[in-house]
Amino acid sequence: MLRVLFVCTDNYTRSVTVEFCLKHYLKLQGKNGIEVFSAGFKSSSDLSKFSDVHFNRMDELGIDTSTFQRRQFKVSFLEEFDVVVAMGIEHKEYVFAKYGKRISLFNQIYKQEETSIHVPPPDKEGIYLMEIKNMVDYINSAMPIFLENLLSLPYSNKWNKEKPLGF
Repeated sequence: MLRVLFVCTDNYTRSVTVEFCLKHYLKLQGKNGIEVFSAGFKSSSDLSKFSDVHFNRMDELGIDTSTFQRRQFKVSFLEEFDVVVAMGIEHKEYVFAKYGKRISLFNQIYKQEETSIHVPPPDKEGIYLMEIKNMVDYINSAMPIFLENLLSLPYSNKWNKEKPLGF
């Protein structure tokens, strides 16, 4: 069983979106043997200023998010999961600075780019709502290539302290 964990700050937008998009894609493809989760470094943060447009977009795409629950990141996850994937460079750097472990970025696995998936801050014009919707579409459309690249990584239950897995 391959266990994959996606991490971000609040465990509400980016990591949750990729968790459910990947679960949906695995179901559509009839692929078993992969467990997918997400967690956040501040999963008890106040969500009152957050938008739920990403949940609405996933619903429009037929992606079931009914099992959503926020999960607090624990250092033990670095050993419990085969692959831990950061949504942003800041998350990758945080894990290395705090725990001395190197993890990969979503975009590293997806398209071999050291780039973050950004969530724009709210603006008065509401442009950020469209950008979040576009983020969902970006992540969802990435699933075939992301999964193919993920499955080609040399897995190990012991993290390589020198390089993230597969890079």
